[in-house]
Amino acid sequence: MTDRPDDETLDRLLREDARREARVPDEPAFAARVLAALPAPRSPRATWWKPVLVLGSAGLGSALAVAFAPGNSSLLAGFVDLVQHRYTPAAIAGIATSLALLAAAIVVAAEAD
Repeated sequence: MTDRPDDETLDRLLREDARREARVPDEPAFAARVLAALPAPRSPRATWWKPVLVLGSAGLGSALAVAFAPGNSSLLAGFVDLVQHRYTPAAIAGIATSLALLAAAIVVAAEAD
């Protein structure tokens, strides 16, 4: 069995090491050469397209739901029709609405990076 230091010992050792000021000597212009060799900074990413995609997909889904939904049925009735394997206009409206919400969720999830 090996002797392993406990967490307190490791914490103490790390803190002591951090307190020591250990400077790495810089060769002449080494830092300048490294910084000069780095690629140019990228321009900031365009962020306008994500809200447009979210609003566009929500609008498209709403338009499809209104276009395919009959006037006398509800979206809930469409999902019941889907469970019964009937593809009525209300069921198609339910699918369209679900796909629009899925697209909006994907865009919002991709924005989290």
